[in-house]
Amino acid sequence: MSTTTMERPVARMSAEPEPRLRFTGVLRSEWVKLRSVRSSSMTLLGAAFAMLSAGLIFASTRTGGGNGPGPRDLVDPTAISLAGVNIAQLIIGVLGVMVVSSEYSTGMIRSTLTGVPTRLPVLAAKVAVVIGTVFPTMLVIALSAFLGGQAIMGGADLPTAALGDPGVLMAIVGSAAALTGIAVIGVALGSITRSTAGALSTLFGLVFLAPGLGQLLLPTSWRDDVLKFLPSNASGSFTSVVPPADGLGTTAGVLVFAAWVVVPLIVAAVLLRRRDA
Repeated sequence: MSTTTMERPVARMSAEPEPRLRFTGVLRSEWVKLRSVRSSSMTLLGAAFAMLSAGLIFASTRTGGGNGPGPRDLVDPTAISLAGVNIAQLIIGVLGVMVVSSEYSTGMIRSTLTGVPTRLPVLAAKVAVVIGTVFPTMLVIALSAFLGGQAIMGGADLPTAALGDPGVLMAIVGSAAALTGIAVIGVALGSITRSTAGALSTLFGLVFLAPGLGQLLLPTSWRDDVLKFLPSNASGSFTSVVPPADGLGTTAGVLVFAAWVVVPLIVAAVLLRRRDA
């Protein structure tokens, strides 16, 4: 009589490593989040509309001869067409803040950070998506505002500028870059404060209130030396053909504005690594 020995099946451990989430996957995820939220596209369109319409309206007021300044005030025709940058900053900053703060308000950030435990790729992907969305959009709008504004003023026989004139192209690209920088500052503040109200209050105070309050509160001897380093004043050195006489030079303005963008991002990255979700 023979005995048949039944061998127990041996569970084999899979030697294949678990699939790793690449940065392109995180980037794709953030892009899907941005375009799937209707408020994001509406905010971007609102900023584009505000910049374009303000430029055209400002150019039209120069042709009226009644309420607007006369031709002698047309020192920089490019600045008139790009006057909407100051208004668009207010709206585009909201987009940057909402990219981060909306996830904290809904609790979705926990799922995001669980999927990406190293965390920093999440912040980098959000910044990349904001830059990739805002800059090309605002570049097209700035160019359209410039061409439309110059056409309006040219039709009224007022001084105009052309794309090939010195400093014009830099002002158009610089306007798109400044708006993109404000959006990135919004991303950083949203990550630091984790609050929509807190981030928007900080951003608006820094960009819009600080210059006016500085004029009122700072001693006269300090005023010019301090205010030109604020982000909105520093960006004026590369968003206009004729920068303010008491402002920074172009290179210094770019460096100061870049510091306003990079430093909050570094703080946001450090806090993102150290704090619980």
